[in-house]
Amino acid sequence: MARNLIALWGTSRDLRTLVEGVDSFPKYRLLSRLMQAAERHVSDCSQFTPRLVCTSASMLGFLRPQQQERLVTAAVGFADSKDRAMAIASLCPEVAHLTETQRERLVESVIATPTSCSSEKAESIGMLGAGAEHLSELQRKRLVATAIAMEDPYMTIAIHGLSSGLAHLSEPQRNSLVAAAMGIGYGIYKAHAIAGLGAGMAHLNESQRERLVSAALGFVWDGNKADAIAGLGAGMAHLSESQRERLVAAALSFGDLSSKGVAIAGLGAGVAPLNEPQRQSLFAATMDLGDGFLQARAIAGLGAGVAHLSESQRKSFVAVTLGLADSFDKVLAIKGLSAGAAHLSDSQRESIVVAAFGLRDSFQRADAISGLGAAVAHLSESQREDLVAAARGLSADNEKALAIAGLSAGVAHLSEAQCESLVAAAIALGVETRAIAGLARHLQNSLTWR
Repeated sequence: MARNLIALWGTSRDLRTLVEGVDSFPKYRLLSRLMQAAERHVSDCSQFTPRLVCTSASMLGFLRPQQQERLVTAAVGFADSKDRAMAIASLCPEVAHLTETQRERLVESVIATPTSCSSEKAESIGMLGAGAEHLSELQRKRLVATAIAMEDPYMTIAIHGLSSGLAHLSEPQRNSLVAAAMGIGYGIYKAHAIAGLGAGMAHLNESQRERLVSAALGFVWDGNKADAIAGLGAGMAHLSESQRERLVAAALSFGDLSSKGVAIAGLGAGVAPLNEPQRQSLFAATMDLGDGFLQARAIAGLGAGVAHLSESQRKSFVAVTLGLADSFDKVLAIKGLSAGAAHLSDSQRESIVVAAFGLRDSFQRADAISGLGAAVAHLSESQREDLVAAARGLSADNEKALAIAGLSAGVAHLSEAQCESLVAAAIALGVETRAIAGLARHLQNSLTWR
């Protein structure tokens, strides 16, 4: 039933009208309010500027078709190539919400972006990678061909982004991206391309995986090698035992602590398939890094894998986090541990929430609150209430939007009153629309359709 309710948004019937008086579905009304706020934001713009397109783009999926068309038409129609490229790039992550005709216009505009805007062009191609399943075979083919024809710095950006869509590319297209990455001449760009392909490891064949691992381990400069190893961490579950062993050994062998920290942080995403000695080695190496930023980054990377660490190791990570002197470092670690909050004790969760509230810099406090959105399901009612109040209490609109957008990941576990409070705050933020978009997206996902 509810799928039909959502589908009716954009037709002659208003979703809010459909749900008025339906007390058993209060979140429908909240979602309707957010949709109408998104609609008002776009409707009030008599003429779009590039900035307005960019701020409105994240709400694309919650607009009526005619307003979606206004955004697309505005984006592809700006006379200044930089303005046009920037606006188009903002719409690319939302390609799933466009019609086939609109997607074709967007893809065509991306491909036609002049070399004077190569950076924006590469970013747009990469962003379309996440929506590859919604593109036609011909569109995917054209994007891959355009990406690998770009110069090294821009090709790297495009390949890195397209990696998120490897599942929807053909075998020849995947092979072309891997071959292009291998052919990049400048080390730092090649390392970045390899790192990006790590996220799509599940969709590469054994030969392609080995090429990536061998290339990552073959860099002469430690910084490039560490960056490449870190990126491959996301695909560890799809590597052989031998390949995992080689990557872990290389990460631990760096004499340079900065390179070691980067590599460990990246491999943290692949802790689950590692054997116990490998996990123990990564934990020990993290504790020996010494430098606050390096430890924070390593904890941030390993945070999601705390389920595979012992109780004493989790306790050590929390203690290190609380002891970090620099607030930026502390935010990194808090956000990492939040991802693994299900496996922390009540007292450990309480300590990282208190640490987040205790940050003096308001932007960093907002960033930490945003990260705690991943932990909401495992927090107490009072902690959730405190998080919502802290987010609403931030003075700067951009900080409040950041915090609310992050907390929206936990709306399924917030009370109706807490959701209502966040929705009201988000709507009041005006041009800081990421709060509206985040809440609307997660509210829609959290509804139980019957």
